[in-house]
Amino acid sequence: MISQINRFVNNGAGLEKTLRLIQSSAQVASVFTVNSTAVRLTTAKLQLALTRRFFRFFGFIESFQRVAALLNRDAMGSISGWLDMAKWTCFAPRNGRLRRPWEERIMREANTYWFYALCFSLLGTLYALFFSSNESQSKGKGKRGGRKSEKAAAASKIDSSALWTAFVIDGCDLLIPAELLDWMPTGDLVIGSTMIISTLLAARRIWNKV
Repeated sequence: MISQINRFVNNGAGLEKTLRLIQSSAQVASVFTVNSTAVRLTTAKLQLALTRRFFRFFGFIESFQRVAALLNRDAMGSISGWLDMAKWTCFAPRNGRLRRPWEERIMREANTYWFYALCFSLLGTLYALFFSSNESQSKGKGKRGGRKSEKAAAASKIDSSALWTAFVIDGCDLLIPAELLDWMPTGDLVIGSTMIISTLLAARRIWNKV
C-alpha cells in the first residue's frame, strides 16, 4: 500500500490529482469557516490552483498530438471522430496558460473553450455508450462460440463502466467553467463538492495504473 502511494504521488498525473483533492477540500471547508481561517483556506485554494496550472502548461502539445493522430487515422468519416476532433481542438487553448492580472480576457476565452471541450467530450461519451456499444453487442451476438461471446460481453461491461465514469467526471467538471464564466453560478460548496467527486474518480483510474 505504501509503495503504491509512493508511486502515485511521484507520478505527475497522480500528484496533480492529489493537489486538486486538497484544493477542492479547502474550497468546501472555506464555506463552513469564518474570519482568518476562511481567508487562509481561500488563499491555499488559489495557490494550489496556480500550482496545478504548471502541470498543464504544456498540455496543449498533447491536444495537438491527439488532433494529428485523428487526422492521420482519417477519423473524419465518423461521428465519434468529429466529436473527438472538436473536443481536443477545444482543449488546446485551455492548457498552456498562467494567470496574470492583465490576462482576464484570455482566461475567459480559455474557460469558454474548456466548457465547449467538456460538452463535446460528454456528447462523445454518450455516443459511445448508446451507439458504439450497441454495434459491438450486435456483432458479438452474430459470432459463434460461447467463451468468446462471454469474453466480449465482459469486455463490453468494463468499457461501459469506464465510459460512465468518464461521463460523471466530465459532468462534474463542466460546472467549473460554467461558474467561472457566470453562465451557471453554483457557489463554492457545489463546485468544491463536484471537484472532489471528479478528482476521486479520475485518481482511481490513475491509481490502478501505477
